[in-house]
Amino acid sequence: MKKALALLLLGTATFASAADSPLAPLTRLAGHCWKGEFAEGGSWDRHCFEWAYDGKFLHDKHVVTGKRAPYGGETWYRYDGKAKHIAYHYFNSQGGYSEGDVQPAQNELRFPEERYEQGGKTMVLRTIWRFEGETTMLAVTEQQKDGNWVEAWRIKFSRE
Repeated sequence: MKKALALLLLGTATFASAADSPLAPLTRLAGHCWKGEFAEGGSWDRHCFEWAYDGKFLHDKHVVTGKRAPYGGETWYRYDGKAKHIAYHYFNSQGGYSEGDVQPAQNELRFPEERYEQGGKTMVLRTIWRFEGETTMLAVTEQQKDGNWVEAWRIKFSRE
């Protein structure tokens, strides 16, 4: 019983420190998995978020199943004290990489223009995660093509 209470208090302390930190806009993600189907159907994306290193980082591990599979990746979110914003670093199972910043807004997390690098090729993307209550999130990613932004994919996630 004492061990269970200690673990509960430790988890609460990590959550509280994260909630009071510059990463507070990410707290609704932490400790949960979110799963959604791509708009074209037949493929699912599942993200699981957890605090790391006493709430100084948020770790997101995701796996895509279905027609777009096999595919997965990991994102590490951190606060960049010098630039004064939340930054992320993304790595995936195909050798791809991107990094950028997160701009919190009311019921949204915005990922402005990012350069995704893989195999010597670059894609320019931007994404908005729009929260609809506490258990639903719509993620829309656009890709820059010939100077125009076009929707690349759309996923409606539900918290598991």
